[in-house]
Amino acid sequence: MAILASRVLGVVRDAIFARVFGVSGLTDAYVAAFRIPNLLRDLFAEGALSSAFVPTFSDALNKGGRERAFRLGNLVLGGVLALTGGLTLAGMVFSDEMVSLISRGFNGNAAQVALGGLFAQIMMPILALVSVSAVWMGMLNAQHHYLAPAYAPAMFNVTSILCGVALIVVHPSDRTGMIVWSAGTTASGLVQAVVQLPSLWRLGYRVRPTLAGLWRDSDLIRIVRLMGPATVGLAAVQINIFVNTQFAAALGQGPLTYLQNAFRLFYLPVGLFGVALATVTTARASQEAARGDREALQARVDEGARGVWLLALPSAVGLIVLARPVVELLFQGGKFVAANTAATVPIVQAYMLGVLPYSLVKVLSPAFFTVDRPRIPMVASMAAVVANLLFNGLTYRRLGATGLALGTTIGALANLAVLRLCFGPVIGRAARPGRWHEVARLILCNVVLAAVAAAVWWASSWLLTRAGIAWPWGTRRLTHAILLFATIGAGFVSYGLGLRLLRLPGADELWELPRRILARLRGTK
Repeated sequence: MAILASRVLGVVRDAIFARVFGVSGLTDAYVAAFRIPNLLRDLFAEGALSSAFVPTFSDALNKGGRERAFRLGNLVLGGVLALTGGLTLAGMVFSDEMVSLISRGFNGNAAQVALGGLFAQIMMPILALVSVSAVWMGMLNAQHHYLAPAYAPAMFNVTSILCGVALIVVHPSDRTGMIVWSAGTTASGLVQAVVQLPSLWRLGYRVRPTLAGLWRDSDLIRIVRLMGPATVGLAAVQINIFVNTQFAAALGQGPLTYLQNAFRLFYLPVGLFGVALATVTTARASQEAARGDREALQARVDEGARGVWLLALPSAVGLIVLARPVVELLFQGGKFVAANTAATVPIVQAYMLGVLPYSLVKVLSPAFFTVDRPRIPMVASMAAVVANLLFNGLTYRRLGATGLALGTTIGALANLAVLRLCFGPVIGRAARPGRWHEVARLILCNVVLAAVAAAVWWASSWLLTRAGIAWPWGTRRLTHAILLFATIGAGFVSYGLGLRLLRLPGADELWELPRRILARLRGTK
């Protein structure tokens, strides 16, 4: 539930941003500026550090107890603060140069680069704040305390949403509003970090960052050794985003913002299913690896991959079919007009093709770190970068922003192909008997889902059009939302029934999911 809340609130945050600021050179400048600390955060903190830290912390916990593990946590915290603090300061000093690098100078638009540099200066502290949050998140996940780490990103989004609501009420100029939004984004990073402290405090942890003995601690040396290849091994999407930012900036004003909005919808199923399953799988697989139980490790990864197929694939199919009504409902309004919706829809559909492979990468890649084989994800990541670069370099002028999103999908497929080829020889265990029969039946169920969703939405839209009712704005939007949720419900029912009729593993659990969610919301068992 916490992860669901976080992803939904993330979409709400971007929907408010779209309505307040629309699509312009100003929004492109903000997107470019935000990607600088965000890229570094994903690369070093939530990417490489998390993958290297969680298994090492779990090992320290198993062998040395909480006192040893918490000392390691404070050592890592001290090192992270020193590193990210230096990077933050450098980013603030050279903000214009970094924005110019990531955007290719916005085609020579010095004023736009200067705006991006100002926004980057305000938001660079996010790197240190969210890196600290990642350390605490890893400590909690390794001890099977998932609630606070899951809610922390939700609080980031809540803080940003409150900032957006204030802007709607006050209605300042666009430039002033964007400065306030940037400051609110930094404040959101601070909130994300501190909301995890109460849970850690109850476990006995006290925040005492230290650098004493930093380079003599064997566990920390192991983390640093793993982080080298991990920085490359988990960097495919971040590097591809950097490359896509340069290509998008070369296409003129707008594509950067379109890609950002579409990527938020892409990351909704990825974050909800891929990242969530990967988080749980990594924590449990790390413990199996620490105990040397290779069969249990394989079973954990296989379980996570099966969950991705069952949940992420239908989410992607549904968003491909319903891309236009979803974008209209979430983003259209205020300064985000119908033409912006039309430009966003094909980008969303191209991104959705990558939901399944990218989610599977999230589950498979950390397994190699648990057995100290980080170079394999590194090679897989580089294959993804090369595939993305080649495709986008050849097609970005012709295919535009849609092609850039498609390049990310192709990169994820290349990454997945390398990981799957190496999984058997390194981790072990061939494909389960009957796996491909399961996949075929699952694809059939998704075809049914797509057909039902398309038919229900088309029929309901046609009936409303024939009725010729002049809807007031608020009523029209509410009707749109009700019809869209009804269509999604019809698609879910058809998918769930198909799974049960074909006796696919996990069908009964999925069918019970809505009831369990409602029960959790009501506070009952």
